[in-house]
Amino acid sequence: MHSLNFATLVRALSQATNRSLAGSRVFCHPDALSVLPANFSSLAAVWGIRIVTDPDAASSCSIHLHAQYAEVEGERIDYTERRQLGELTAAEQIDRAYAGMPVTRQIADELLAEHTLEGERVAVSLIIEPKTAVLLLELQRAGAQVGVYATAAEVHQAVADELARRGVKVYANAAWTPEEEHAGGLRLLDELQPTVIIDDGASFARLASLERPELLAQLKGVAEETTSGVRAFEAMEKAGALTYPVIASNDSQLKTGFDNVHGTGESCVTTFLNVLGDSWIDDSAARGEKMAVIGYGPVGRGFAVRMRSLGAHVVIVERSATAALKAQYDGFDVLPLAEAARACSCLISATGVVHTLDLATLQSLNDGTVLGVIGGIANEIALDELTALTGQHISPAVPLTQLQLDTSLDAGSDTGRGASGSRNAQLIASGDGMNYTVSGGNPIEIMDMSFAVQLNAVRMLVEEADTSQGASGSQLPHAVIRLDAATDERIARSALKARGAQIDEQREMVTDWTRTRFSAPTTTSATHTTPEEASHGEHA
Repeated sequence: MHSLNFATLVRALSQATNRSLAGSRVFCHPDALSVLPANFSSLAAVWGIRIVTDPDAASSCSIHLHAQYAEVEGERIDYTERRQLGELTAAEQIDRAYAGMPVTRQIADELLAEHTLEGERVAVSLIIEPKTAVLLLELQRAGAQVGVYATAAEVHQAVADELARRGVKVYANAAWTPEEEHAGGLRLLDELQPTVIIDDGASFARLASLERPELLAQLKGVAEETTSGVRAFEAMEKAGALTYPVIASNDSQLKTGFDNVHGTGESCVTTFLNVLGDSWIDDSAARGEKMAVIGYGPVGRGFAVRMRSLGAHVVIVERSATAALKAQYDGFDVLPLAEAARACSCLISATGVVHTLDLATLQSLNDGTVLGVIGGIANEIALDELTALTGQHISPAVPLTQLQLDTSLDAGSDTGRGASGSRNAQLIASGDGMNYTVSGGNPIEIMDMSFAVQLNAVRMLVEEADTSQGASGSQLPHAVIRLDAATDERIARSALKARGAQIDEQREMVTDWTRTRFSAPTTTSATHTTPEEASHGEHA
């Protein structure tokens, strides 16, 4: 019997269900053990999958593996079948997401009971897909008026239509032009006049700051979802242009440490496989080819480590010496971008920085190079500059596009060309974030934690403003602010409880600075530590 390719297994499970493999408990039936690869346990560990073979513990596992198929909470997934979430209706997709987001629902229950969001007008600028739908509907259930905006490439149209049917004001359409996107964003601001904004990339709040500044007096603040967005707000703060508080939801341990590393890292690998095929990595390795991941933050690391586990020869490109050193200590070679562009058959940008792959780099690529973005902001690959020269139109949300690289500026160049004499790259997901553009986005369980963080950020903005009798008197500074560690701890404990895990209660550690390793022993029953002991304690 043929061995089951691990890449095929994770692609099938992830893409068909949008459930998180990281953190999951997987029961291997006896027939599955005969086809799983010999290194299955070590591969599963890299992906954060917990393997169970004891039949008595099978009922505690959400995924059951058989030789030819898997069962995910009773649903059969054939490994060779390339299923998509889009085969479900939008209502079914939203219902599935609801079932996997208990922590978000719990916090919405608290907001409803506390009447925190009554009278609030919340504008949300996020990718419109089933998990975002849960956030929007829970905000609405908790008492807020809710409007949502997204660019055309970020709209799952069936989900947007279902949200509109359920009373959410939707300012987005998958068929919109850039001009219509701009007008739609302004229309949401004008009609809703939000008191709170939940943003992704800081684009929507900056639109308000630049084009509707008269609305900012009633804005209690912004909860920002992404690294690139936090970076933009920090630049506004430094320039003295930030006139409202911003909660950096992105910087919560439960966002960056899970959403970025596991959510985006995992789902982008399985989306890559879904677009290019399960055998792409093996075929590439057989040809001696390399893949470059540009950016070794949480997203880049999550992607690179998983790709390497599947057999890809991954190198890292980094401008930060600290991040590059981390990559080396994780076992990756590091290269400058120009060298990687010549040496690698695939370049994946994970920086959240515009023109990471600039025009000069694109014009230096070999024919057939694969290009993609994970995480992603507009024109992280300099498609705006390239297409201005080539005249090529890039349709949004296309799994794989032949991108023209040659321009009139390339005349006489001897860069490696295809058989036709011209050079093309293979562009994944039209240059947008691949997992949310041509797949289901980050897994349900991961977004449950991220949206729990966002709801707590909204609560903080509203409660602090209400304490001071209005937004203009908010006790929060007009600055980028982080949620406290206690909030992360509460969310994490709720997530563990929802997943059936139990842990000990935290102990209050009292550090007596007068006690050192040279002090006489004490007989007190209280828990005291010396500073040296505390440094080796539970959080070391």
